[in-house]
Amino acid sequence: MLKRLEVQNIGELFYICQRHPGRFLPFCNIDPRLPKNPKTVTEKDFEFLLEQYLTLGCKGIGEMTARVPWNNSSMRELLKACNKFKLPLTFHTVTEDFDGYGVIDKIGLPLLEEALKEFSDIKFFGHSMAFWSEISGGIKDLEEKNGCPASPIKSTGRIQNLMRQYPNLYGDLSADSGLNALNRDVKHAYEFLDEFQDRLMFGLDTCVANGVPQKHLEWFKSALKQGDISNKIYEKIMWKNANKLLELGLE
Repeated sequence: MLKRLEVQNIGELFYICQRHPGRFLPFCNIDPRLPKNPKTVTEKDFEFLLEQYLTLGCKGIGEMTARVPWNNSSMRELLKACNKFKLPLTFHTVTEDFDGYGVIDKIGLPLLEEALKEFSDIKFFGHSMAFWSEISGGIKDLEEKNGCPASPIKSTGRIQNLMRQYPNLYGDLSADSGLNALNRDVKHAYEFLDEFQDRLMFGLDTCVANGVPQKHLEWFKSALKQGDISNKIYEKIMWKNANKLLELGLE
């Protein structure tokens, strides 16, 4: 039981990537709550850390899970450093009252919008239930916001509005949250994939062993086979968008 609770460290991730080159690529994760007086935390503190990780081959930062708001003073200093290096950032978000991990925001993602506006050189990869629930407008309460709503899309969501306004917001379709955003209203999903075909990426959220069913992959293959999405869209979401954004050089 204790073994299952052990937290992975960045050294293990580098080891995995070295053992399996071409299959795994490292992202680094930095908690903005450094072990020092928050009033003294500056962008330089994070620049030093990011320089080390970039030298070791990290392609971005995340999954960001720290339970602090986007406008927290230490978080803003970290974002300044990420903005300087033009790093992609995958984030998990929640509301303050939710018992879980993630960057704190509110219904409508107002704090994320502030970050998108201020740190335009960061490519924000949106992820988690409290992000993907915002694909629909009319969120009534925090339970719906932090969950996987089964109801059809009521009206245009904040995700669409933010993606139309801020070219640095992208969508990570991994996990149950990403799949639910597609499954809850399939007709809307095809329209969403078409409009934002250059800003969405396939993902698994966790390492999946060979032979284990991959619901996301099955969903996309089925949509392609039935002609609901084009091969062009399928290829972009499966790998071409990530290849371009992370400068992987795949052909």
